[in-house]
Amino acid sequence: MTFRIRATYLSFSALLVVACASTTPPLTEFPAGIRTPSATEIASLVKGKSFNLASGGMRSDYGAAGNDITVYFSGRSDKGTWRAEDGRICCEFTTIPSACHDVRLLGNDIYRKRSNGQVTQLLPR
Repeated sequence: MTFRIRATYLSFSALLVVACASTTPPLTEFPAGIRTPSATEIASLVKGKSFNLASGGMRSDYGAAGNDITVYFSGRSDKGTWRAEDGRICCEFTTIPSACHDVRLLGNDIYRKRSNGQVTQLLPR
């Protein structure tokens, strides 16, 4: 019986190591060939739209009228306002920390560098 438990544990451990080793680390730099959008372009790309982060765990809804934003994450949500700047989008929230994120475009794809340095794609919903 002890041998079976140990063998199962070792098999599971090996599987876990392989899974962790094969996971692609998050991007910390924008992909090659990107360009920096203007504030006007950023605003037109996000206003009235919803996005999921490609890295998962977060959804952002940008209001169609005005500059309101609602984010959903970890079973919670927060509301605030956003503004576009050349190459950046800044958000001010009521609960979570406010931040400005660098934004870049690659064709029609929108990339954002998060406060933790992770670069992730915004996927339209």
